[in-house]
Amino acid sequence: MEHSKKGRARRKNPSDSNVEGKRRATIMKRVHMARKRGERIPVTFDEKGQPEGRHGDELMSWIGVLAREHIPIWIQDWRSRDLDRLKEIIWKETITSFTVDESFRTACIKSCGEAARNFRHDLYKTFVEGFLKEESVWTRPQKVIDNYPNIEEDDWVKFVQYRTSSQFQQLSDRGSEIRTNNKYSSRGGRDGYRKLDQEKFNKIGKWEIRDGLWLEQQMGLDRELKDPACKKASELIMEYNTHESQGTFESVGTNDVLSHALS
Repeated sequence: MEHSKKGRARRKNPSDSNVEGKRRATIMKRVHMARKRGERIPVTFDEKGQPEGRHGDELMSWIGVLAREHIPIWIQDWRSRDLDRLKEIIWKETITSFTVDESFRTACIKSCGEAARNFRHDLYKTFVEGFLKEESVWTRPQKVIDNYPNIEEDDWVKFVQYRTSSQFQQLSDRGSEIRTNNKYSSRGGRDGYRKLDQEKFNKIGKWEIRDGLWLEQQMGLDRELKDPACKKASELIMEYNTHESQGTFESVGTNDVLSHALS
């Protein structure tokens, strides 16, 4: 099957895969060096059971590497029991490289599934979505071949077939509708609440409550809330916090200030 060179040249974000490739190579080198020494990278966890610090970041990056290396891009549902063997391989790879407790297993598998989903999304947005009318869309782009040699030609064809199917389009439309109805969007980086919560802990010596973290996520670089809905929610958070301090409102578990302010 021939493809247009012009189509290849128009692939979006050409530097992204290079940056990702370097990051992947760096973390794999660290892990493999530790393995050669017969060591595992030590990871500490915070009071909420989340990996913390530099080694915690390396663990999460490693999970992302495993997602890209082991999970086929044509998989549709990571929750399927048919994938239990693959999940076991990923967990064994993790505990061979890092000192993590069995209690982290569920979070590890979930994070790996999320990383794989994000990877598939990026592949689609970068190499498929804008080129559906081009014959070249059915052939692996050179950057995919160079950076992800584990993705075979058959894998790519299956991936494009599903992503261009009516089944996927229905799921995509449903997701777009949900996002449209969501008034609030997070402004956090790729490590999200995990690193933000730990940064707050390092600064003030205590874990931040949910409404404080939520407000941090909604703020721009200038520390201001731009969205009217977020500003309204911020006012309600302050109001509920006042009621709580006065004893006229009780915050219990997830039935807290944030849940009431956003309801």
